[in-house]
Order: sequence, then structure tokens, then C-alpha cells
Amino acid sequence: MSKPMSQRVRPLNDDECLHYRDEFRAARYAALADAESFSEICFALESLGIRLLGRQGDLGAYETLIEAYALQSPIFKHIAKNSRSYFKSFDALYRIVRKARNDAMHTGAYARHATEAAIELCIGLEDALMIGVKQTVGNVMVKSPIVVESWQLVVHARQLMLMHSFSFLPVRFQGDWWLVSEVGIAKFLNSNNGTVKRQRLGMSIEESKGGLELIKIPSEQLLSINHSIEEVLCNAQVKEGRTLWLVVDQERPDHLAGVLSPFELM
Repeated sequence: MSKPMSQRVRPLNDDECLHYRDEFRAARYAALADAESFSEICFALESLGIRLLGRQGDLGAYETLIEAYALQSPIFKHIAKNSRSYFKSFDALYRIVRKARNDAMHTGAYARHATEAAIELCIGLEDALMIGVKQTVGNVMVKSPIVVESWQLVVHARQLMLMHSFSFLPVRFQGDWWLVSEVGIAKFLNSNNGTVKRQRLGMSIEESKGGLELIKIPSEQLLSINHSIEEVLCNAQVKEGRTLWLVVDQERPDHLAGVLSPFELM
């Protein structure tokens, strides 16, 4: 299904919208991890711009074409226009990113300001690209999720969580899916005895199961790519607890096709 669009813009189909949404999402995560690394977002903008323009150009040449998509999002079309104290317009955000892209000074406060604008721009564009796309788990989930194996060490799981700001990591253990949580690891490693902490860091997930709290995911709570987002949210409860859904591969239930968190649904 192609989106209704101006004659000047080359319409994107649903698969293309998902592809560019994923590029912006990945670039946004990279920028969140490193405030001086907003260039990934620029590359994503250029990739979309080339597709819409049909040839190589620069951010200036792509602006009106990308804006045509951006204005499909209520964030840019209505909210930014009516709440300027809280939200920047597409024009303002794009101008900041374009200027920073052309400048050599990508450090300190300047870089952080440019990165914040680029992240805001990404959020709006991700929303715009999903307008009209079927709201299924497969279309919204994060693909190629990071999973820990039961034989891998606690220190490895801890490192992944600290590097990527993960709250949970999926692990396949004894034929079931479980979640390792940041709270579980913090409690497991909490010891005034340095030797004990070193020993626990060097234990495998399987060896640590007696002391490391793992959250078992019942098979009926596992999702498939065909689940609708409406169904997922209807069954979700606003409460303290697990906030990561696991999406199993339909052909290989011992593998994950993706993961889904409230961040992807907002």
C-alpha cells in the first residue's frame, strides 16, 4: 500500500517505510549511546532523501521531500505548530541538523544540541513513516535482538546491559524463555565481599540460577509476528514488572524473531 503523496515525491510502500523507520530507529539508539555521534542520523536522512529524490543530492535538496512525509505525523503537523514552547517544528530541527552536518565542530555542548535535535527529528519521522502501515508485532518489533546463552557468564550479561542500557536480556534455558533483569543482576552481585562478587561475575547464567532471579515467560505470553498491536496492548497491564515481550520465530520457537517494549508502542 503506497501512501498518498505529492506528485513530486516518489511514494514509499509499506516495506520501504519499515526499512527507513528501522534505519532512523537504529541511528537514534546510536546517538543516545554517544552524544557526539549524530552522524548516523544524517546518514539515515540522506538514505531516505536519495530514495525520495531519485538521485544523489545533499540535505538541502532532500528537505522538501522529507518534509512531505514528516508532515503526515501529528507531531509535526499539529503539535509542534500549536505547542512551540515544547516542540520544535520540522523546519527548525532539520535546519539544526543540516547546519551541524556541514560544520566541523562536533564536540561538547554544540554536538549535544545537534544530537538532541536529530533525535527529535528521528522520533517524528519514525512516527510519520508508520502512518498507514499495518500495526502488527512484526512491523513494530526490534529485529535481531541481543540474547544471552545459558552458558555465558554473568559478567557478559552485565556488560551488555551497561553498554546498551538494557533493562532485560532474553535467555533460553531448559527449554523455556526467561528474562535476566537489571534488578536481578544488581541483587545477585550486591556483596561487600570482593571475592564473592568476582566469583559471581565469573559464573555462567545456568550456574547462577539458584541466586540470580530469572523471570520465566509462559509459552502463552510469547508473541508471534502476526499478533496485532491492539491485542498486545489490550492484554497488557500498567503495573510494576516485566516490560519486554518476546517474539518467537514461528519456524524455530527456540529462536527469537524480535523483541517488543513499550518504547516501540508509544
